Amino acid sequence: MSLVRTYTVKMQSGDIWQFKYNLNGVLIFFNVLEGDLTAKQEKFLYLDGKFPWKEAHIKSWSALYKTTTVEVGEPDLSFNAFWKLYPHNPLSKKKIALDRFNKLKPVDLIKLFLKTPEFIKEKNKQNSPFPYAEVYINQRWWDQ
Repeated sequence: MSLVRTYTVKMQSGDIWQFKYNLNGVLIFFNVLEGDLTAKQEKFLYLDGKFPWKEAHIKSWSALYKTTTVEVGEPDLSFNAFWKLYPHNPLSKKKIALDRFNKLKPVDLIKLFLKTPEFIKEKNKQNSPFPYAEVYINQRWWDQ
């Protein structure tokens, strides 16, 4: 059993924040994974008193703030999760894709998982072929 509960907040702007709470529901960790706090966000969090220092506060964010998504728990950012997500291509080289995947920074992994479903949807709509998984990762198609 984990002694910490993690919430990942993703905003429409692309910013990603992470909050961790102890078993008493009190914030023990806050990290800006992507983006920088803007003056408006600083005002919202600190001056307006919206900083979710209690777990109950963060749980209500999805309903209160429609331009954010709140995911509970550590997202599965494993290579196997990516390999299952990405459309199968028999010519893709799994070992090369794994090597390239392992070179990504944690924030890039989050972006990869956020953007890949959009990429897949767009490619399907265009009825165009998918690049090999290792090319998709290495050429950062998910970061465009």
